[in-house]
Amino acid sequence: MLAALLIAVAGCEDFLDINKDPNNPAEPNIQQLLPGIQRNIADILSYDFGYVGWVSAVYTHQLTTRQPEDGYLLQGSAYVVGRWYRFYADAMKEIELLIDIAEEVENTYYAGIGKTLKAYLYSVMVDLWGDIPYSEAIQKGVIHPVFDDDAAIYADLIALLEEAYTDLGTESTDPRKPGDDDIIYNGYDDDDKMDKWMRANRTILLKLYTQVRNVDNLFNQAKVDELLDTDVLIEDWSGSFIIPYGTSSSPDDRHPCFVSEYGGGQISMYISPWFYELMNGENPAILTNVVDPRIPYYFVNQKIGGAASENSPEYRNGDFISIYFGSTGKNRDHAGRATFTMVGIYPVGGKYDNATSKSSGLSTADGTGAAPMRLLTYADRLYLEAELVSVGKRTGDARALLVSAINASFEQVDEVVDLCKGTQTVPAVPGTGAYVTSVMSEYDAGSAAKKLEIIMTQKWISSFGTSHDQYTDYRRTGYPVMFDPSNASHAPGGFVTGGPDGSGPVPVQRTRDYPLSWPYYSVELTLNNNAPPQKNITTSRIFWDVVK
Repeated sequence: MLAALLIAVAGCEDFLDINKDPNNPAEPNIQQLLPGIQRNIADILSYDFGYVGWVSAVYTHQLTTRQPEDGYLLQGSAYVVGRWYRFYADAMKEIELLIDIAEEVENTYYAGIGKTLKAYLYSVMVDLWGDIPYSEAIQKGVIHPVFDDDAAIYADLIALLEEAYTDLGTESTDPRKPGDDDIIYNGYDDDDKMDKWMRANRTILLKLYTQVRNVDNLFNQAKVDELLDTDVLIEDWSGSFIIPYGTSSSPDDRHPCFVSEYGGGQISMYISPWFYELMNGENPAILTNVVDPRIPYYFVNQKIGGAASENSPEYRNGDFISIYFGSTGKNRDHAGRATFTMVGIYPVGGKYDNATSKSSGLSTADGTGAAPMRLLTYADRLYLEAELVSVGKRTGDARALLVSAINASFEQVDEVVDLCKGTQTVPAVPGTGAYVTSVMSEYDAGSAAKKLEIIMTQKWISSFGTSHDQYTDYRRTGYPVMFDPSNASHAPGGFVTGGPDGSGPVPVQRTRDYPLSWPYYSVELTLNNNAPPQKNITTSRIFWDVVK
């Protein structure tokens, strides 16, 4: 499909030149390009059905589903893998155009933003697929782009972030400055100039270095120390790298997952019992008897006080109702639009669970959909630093950093709620004191490996709503502990002792080992003469996925 895109671009190039109207320039204005680019990035990475965040959340056992991704069965022909085309056609093509125009008119601000977005998005693609078209992608006259080595791409992205950082800090000779068109940071500030973009750029760089910390020829200890020793990183929630959504339904600028889940005729996202039981203090494989006060912000139950479900549920724990990962049980496919627990206010701008229900089920009237897409937040920055200290790649106090990261994660929930609660009455998240005390008690008693596990587990919990980095984290660190349907010790409540309807153990299937990368889009393999053969996703590792 990328090859088809490049054929179309090359074939139209000269034809378009004969119809230039000086009063209606064909070349887009950089200020008109930017907001569409940013929104496309948010949509592609979102939790919406068939998008990157949705599959990543299933693979990290925050969600489960009835689709092929359940059971690790993602195929190269799957709808979600077709989002490959959207990465290139809807995002990268526009980013490259933004950079080209900005450099032509010597606007360093827009060039720096474009390069930062390019580096970020390509890094996500490498994290998912490994080798991808990069050096020849979106290039005029190139119809069959080569697939570049994933480690070489990362090295180039690190250099590109440095180039972008220089641009962002250089006074532009072109008078245009990012403003309302920059929906992430509202652009240029007379006092701080491009400070927030520069901090985001440095924090993205820290993330890439953290992800390659076991790759000797890419990890740069001196640079990591420089980033953490100087005041250049995201420093609070207001500087977080997030893309906002709004409340309008016409035109619709709401979170796409809110629109599809709350406005659709069926639910496509089911909360993983593994994730719920962890947060509810019932998962002995990770944390025991530590109840997370963020539960009513993350999830919203539709059947309150033990109310009857529409059909026999496969999994019910009080008012929480869902399905198992990989199940072939008889109750797996029962309809339950007004029954299943849904994603709540924190990830998608839905309903806060105040223990009230509607017989007809939740709808778009029960939320605003204005929760932002969180790409890299202040809390994430603290978890990155805690990880680096924990594994000896940085001196410091990993324990103190973890406490700060958990506190920032709780504050992050309140910040998101303030953006999207609308007319709902939503209390502030209860203080972190008791929760932190319980978590840190286990942290203090743990081995070095257990301490890293707890850091990555807390980051995983905080990430709900933005899961692509957690899919990366699990493959490169082995944490957090993920649900294994073939392991009886990982069974959610009722799984082994008779099943929720008394019919006996719920049958499960695991026809494939854990996917270490995503399959290539089959259309791309057909159209691109330089494409490699389809990969075996259970053995094809990303370059940073080395022996732990």
